[in-house]
Amino acid sequence: MSETPAASASTADSSAAPRWRGIFAIPVTPFHDDTEVDEDSLRRQLDFSVEAGAAGIVHPVMASEFFTLTDEERLALIPLVTRQVAGRAPVVIGVAATSLQGARRFATAARDAGADAVIAMPPYVTRFSADDVLRYFEAIAAAAAVPVFVQNAGVAAMNPATLLKLVREIPGIHYVKEEVAPAHHNIARLVEAKEPALWGVFGGGGAQNLIDELRRGAAGNMPASQYTDVVSRVFDLWESGNEAEARELHTRLQPALNRERLAGVASAKAVLVRRGIIKSARTRGAGTALDEYDRAEMDALWPGLEALFTWGR
Repeated sequence: MSETPAASASTADSSAAPRWRGIFAIPVTPFHDDTEVDEDSLRRQLDFSVEAGAAGIVHPVMASEFFTLTDEERLALIPLVTRQVAGRAPVVIGVAATSLQGARRFATAARDAGADAVIAMPPYVTRFSADDVLRYFEAIAAAAAVPVFVQNAGVAAMNPATLLKLVREIPGIHYVKEEVAPAHHNIARLVEAKEPALWGVFGGGGAQNLIDELRRGAAGNMPASQYTDVVSRVFDLWESGNEAEARELHTRLQPALNRERLAGVASAKAVLVRRGIIKSARTRGAGTALDEYDRAEMDALWPGLEALFTWGR
């Protein structure tokens, strides 16, 4: 992947660099039942995401429980992800940390592993000053030497004016993942700014508001991976001008997306287990633990969901 246009420092700011669009899937980090990382399940999930139509891969971020991983685990998983994807889709490595030094270390590792881009939110434990946030992203962009996505999430929220300032003042920052409420309004404000250095704005929220975001000019969405085949098809239908079909398919998926909204990564992992992609739904405490009612509701939804799946058939 290091040979792709986006991965080169000399081309990261050029007009020839790709402007990415589509569904960039976020693989969860699978754990064995003893909560140790299950690398084999992660490899299967990466293959699934690519085969199911993901336009890109993003790991590790919130849906990957990155905040529960040790630094050593994160550093080991970066080359695992790039090697397994092997150029089949752009790889965006999550490099957020609680300090400039930590983020720079992850960004350097992402560059060395051949990542196509990196993504980070500001430090999320102690709130940094505006100047320190600027220096933090400057360090990430310099160390990564590939395009940078700024993730705007509630744990370290920024307003559109601040995001545009980062894009304008830091070479290498070209994308935003916007998921601070009202995210759909913020996406529109960012797109309507027509900032030349801002190559795309992606939504989050598990693609629950994908159609609304696309109408406002979003370049795509970054959801957890369990419905990659379905969400990618919604995006493709929209891109081809089949709005009615895109809306109909997205509406049919909404009950399942609601389950993820309620339980987060625990719900995503349960679906991936049902689909035979990962072995265990164990988390390290992220999300809301599923109870018998959650499982019964998924049982009720499953026949309709299975009818939407295309991967594995």
